[in-house]
Amino acid sequence: MSGPKITALTKPEGISSHARDIAWVEANIPCQVACPAGTDIPGYIEAINNGKLDEAYSINFRDNVFPGVLGRVCSRPCESACRHSRPGLGDSVAICALKRSSADLGGALTIRPEMKSSSGYHVAVIGAGVAGLAAARDLALEGHKVIVYEKHSRPGGMMVQGIPSFRLPRDVVEHEINQVLSLGVELKCGVSIGNDYSLDTLVDSHDAVVLAAGTLNGNRLDIPGGNLAGVEHGLEFLMMVNEQGRKHIGSNVVVIGGGYTAMDCARTAIRLGAETAVYYRRGPQDMVVLPGEVQELLNETGAMNYFKTPSQFRGGESIQQVSLAKTRIDMEGGKSIIRIDTGSSTDIDVDSVILATGQTADTDWISGHIREAILNEQGDVSIAQGALTPDPKVFVAGDFATGATTLIDAIAHGRKTASLVTRFLTGQDISSRKVQIEKKRFGVDFEGGRFLRTQEMNVIPITPVPALDLVDRQGSKEVELGYDNGTSVEAAKRCYLCHYKFEIDNRLCVLCDECIKVKPTEGCILPVSGLEVDAAGVVVRYKHLQKGKSDSLYYNQLWIDQDKCIRCGQCEAVCPVGAISIQKVSFVKVQ
Repeated sequence: MSGPKITALTKPEGISSHARDIAWVEANIPCQVACPAGTDIPGYIEAINNGKLDEAYSINFRDNVFPGVLGRVCSRPCESACRHSRPGLGDSVAICALKRSSADLGGALTIRPEMKSSSGYHVAVIGAGVAGLAAARDLALEGHKVIVYEKHSRPGGMMVQGIPSFRLPRDVVEHEINQVLSLGVELKCGVSIGNDYSLDTLVDSHDAVVLAAGTLNGNRLDIPGGNLAGVEHGLEFLMMVNEQGRKHIGSNVVVIGGGYTAMDCARTAIRLGAETAVYYRRGPQDMVVLPGEVQELLNETGAMNYFKTPSQFRGGESIQQVSLAKTRIDMEGGKSIIRIDTGSSTDIDVDSVILATGQTADTDWISGHIREAILNEQGDVSIAQGALTPDPKVFVAGDFATGATTLIDAIAHGRKTASLVTRFLTGQDISSRKVQIEKKRFGVDFEGGRFLRTQEMNVIPITPVPALDLVDRQGSKEVELGYDNGTSVEAAKRCYLCHYKFEIDNRLCVLCDECIKVKPTEGCILPVSGLEVDAAGVVVRYKHLQKGKSDSLYYNQLWIDQDKCIRCGQCEAVCPVGAISIQKVSFVKVQ
């Protein structure tokens, strides 16, 4: 056929920063776009599919720094975005479990991060949680000398202070922190900025300072009896259990809240021998927890109650009773408002209450000139562009900047902050996005001369992650056990590998219909009468076939709908004239 070639990308191969190519990745790889850290999810799953677990681990370390940790406790925004989870297509790919497989079954950095030569700049990072360590890792790779200051006795932040070891073994955390330190990052634990050193001193002696001190101030409830002994915040409780070896709590425990901390507190209390119930003021759909986490609480004999909130704590010297009122949700102006039903109170006998009611950043340790420069009238840090403060040398990262979020959000924010620090120090913007486009050929680039996927892989069911038997769930024994090698490869086959683009060159197409005859999915290959492009050359829509009105008897063009394509490779295999090309498209990453 004649006419200009209309293609989704601006070039057949190479590096591109063109908005059209970036838009293709954003539109067609939804899991990667949903990941706050931009993890190359199809890239590492493809590596697992090929049996290259160390390569999969290296990709994850490059993009999200803590693969073994995140493979266990990530909030998994990628999985709800996965194309495989759409109606009629089944369950999402087990992205998080496969990340863990890359760590448990691989775990070696076969692709070592590339470090630039010394820049001569010195950067201090305050806080050795995931945000501070992620920022430190990226800053070290840019050639800066980095010292991380941590006021506690060991690094890790919420990975060791908040998340129970039965969800996150400490040897996994230690291994991945050591990988960051192996890049030349210096760590000083037991050093409290504000006591041992002033922040002014640190700013004066470094070229830049990153504040990544987390959110350690637990929110208390302003209700009668809130200061009774036996009423404690979940952060304090988890810190004492995880870091100080606390072994005791009351026999009848109530946890107030509906998020990650509430689940961790409740399941920890159960392991300490308590009868435990969680009360949440909203409904189950409003909870911010991991998939299946409430069910695990119930499996472990915990109780979950909705639309209840405490109105009063009662007791003598310590807590003895909680008054719980019913709540309801009303919608006003598009917002949900929590209403308390008066006269609906129920009294429950307890001897311990754990508040999982949120937390905020502590800024009391910031003093001197820097306090005057960066704090507003409310005592909060004034923040611009997500990480900048009024003092050009002082930056913020992670939960300290955003408020309490998730590990993957904090990691992503720490990496963003690091790029802003480098831009400030060197004038170089390392955050600009680029796309790598690779031409692929069946006979050369794929084992056996055929693409990685087949139509049969489309219906492989998801495999639940194996878990420890209930009778064995004691102390710090890890509950989720992870996939073995065979299960990992089988689970990886379910991925559509959305970073591959199949495209028909209609200048070469002879309209033989062979590709249409083998298409596995309705609508993946479409006979169309034309394509519409916008000013940037992006195909924005196709024109439906109107028989008798198109250029030929039936149609004049074929178009592969990337949103329907399952990357099975059958169309390319049967094309007699080589009109179907394959390209691998992915974001260029910091190595």
